[in-house]
Amino acid sequence: MPALQDSQPQRRSLWIPGIFVGGMLVVIAVNAALVYFATHTFSGLDTDAYYQEGVQYNAVLKDAAASAALGWSAKADIQPNGGSRRLSLWITDKSGLPLTGLKVSVHMVRTISTAFDQLVTMQPSATEQGVYVGDVHLSGAGIWELRITATGGKVPWESTQRLFVK
Repeated sequence: MPALQDSQPQRRSLWIPGIFVGGMLVVIAVNAALVYFATHTFSGLDTDAYYQEGVQYNAVLKDAAASAALGWSAKADIQPNGGSRRLSLWITDKSGLPLTGLKVSVHMVRTISTAFDQLVTMQPSATEQGVYVGDVHLSGAGIWELRITATGGKVPWESTQRLFVK
């Protein structure tokens, strides 16, 4: 006796390839978003001359050792001053005596973006020895890194501090 055949065609499961293709499209979309954000946001570079600084790193270490041998220290404070803020910097030697006659500059770095960085040339205070002041215009409250450079001594002196601004 011949086998009975269904008059309806066999149902194909087209949803399986559809789910597979849809899943791949989701993966591609997520990868495209990650590539976009990786190439269009903060790169993490602290300097544009990273290669040259890497090649000259031994000279940087030598300068840092000479700067540390001076034993100088700095204390920073920031206060409101009208529409801006007044940055005050007390610089002392090993024995705690104030240092005068220096040319001081401070590179203020906002750790979240280089767009807020600024270079401040400090002036000696007219009222107090060893104090250097400068007006700064800060983008907002938070942690700022102060990269202090003082020249006028035997060797250039550098120091880095973090300052919380309210």
